[in-house]
Amino acid sequence: MRSTTTLAALCAVTALALTACGSDDDKGGEAGKGGQSASASSKATPSTKAPGSELEKLTGPQIANKAMKAMKSATSLTTDVDGIVDGGSMKYHMSSDSKGDCAGTVGMGAEGSVELIKTGGLVYMKFDRAFWKSQGGEDGAAAAETIGDRWTKSKASGADAKDFTAFCDSDAMLSGFEEGPNLARKGETTTVDGKPAITLTETDGDETYTTYVATEGKPYILKMVIKGGKEPGTLTFSDFDKPVDAKAPAGDIVDLDAL
Repeated sequence: MRSTTTLAALCAVTALALTACGSDDDKGGEAGKGGQSASASSKATPSTKAPGSELEKLTGPQIANKAMKAMKSATSLTTDVDGIVDGGSMKYHMSSDSKGDCAGTVGMGAEGSVELIKTGGLVYMKFDRAFWKSQGGEDGAAAAETIGDRWTKSKASGADAKDFTAFCDSDAMLSGFEEGPNLARKGETTTVDGKPAITLTETDGDETYTTYVATEGKPYILKMVIKGGKEPGTLTFSDFDKPVDAKAPAGDIVDLDAL
């Protein structure tokens, strides 16, 4: 099952890409102070200065450091991944928060997909037939027939559920955004889904990371593109600090703990 290694890979990507150095920010003097606040508030603090112009005055490492701090402050976010993870195709869409609630989908190409909702102490999952057959071992075909496309539920603390609830912990995801030395190069300004952003690039061996940092409001990372290496792909981040719509599904639900 690739769920735990997938989370590790996602965290590794964020850790490798543009991990900023705190000392660079400290050495930035007044320029370093011009970036956006990393407070946990979901709304940007009103300012008489244009936040984008202030951020753009900083060096690449300073901007990266601001972005790391902002990302760590997020109480929730939506993450989309489209690329290669752990040697296989991965399409991932998940809204998660610091409480561990989440809602989204994980698609693994020919290995199937799963819809996932975690709310409180329960996790609800709906697997497609391809997943049951490829991930379920000898009992996979039987599960595909008996459970089919119905929702399942189980305690989130269960051994099997933990592989999937790892996707729900935004704090675990954001733990990859640590401060550290970097050689981020500041690039051009652009937009990501209509939001103004500035680009940063960094290389690690044969991999090139391009990161798009918001220049309005908090300097959140809006997008990361990884080229080269064994796990190229695109990650996008959105819906920062917004409530996660994690509600128990209705209808016929199979209680896995009762089987």
